[in-house]
Amino acid sequence: MPFDYTKVKDILVCPKTKADLVLEGSALVCTNPDARLSYPIVDGIPRLLLDEASELSIQQWAALMVKHDRSSTTGEPT
Repeated sequence: MPFDYTKVKDILVCPKTKADLVLEGSALVCTNPDARLSYPIVDGIPRLLLDEASELSIQQWAALMVKHDRSSTTGEPT
């Protein structure tokens, strides 16, 4: 069964910051500007483990936030 972000987007949060996550390709990205973590989705399962997360650059993170209708500085919905 493929991962259905729309069914769980209101309950999934970043395990480090408890901030919202947005779906970007095959990853979930934390909307917290201090963390900027990207969690992979492997075989349809989100891997929300800090050891498996990668940190995005400020520029990458800001561009993704704008793409998802969020503030490029705070990550909050616009």
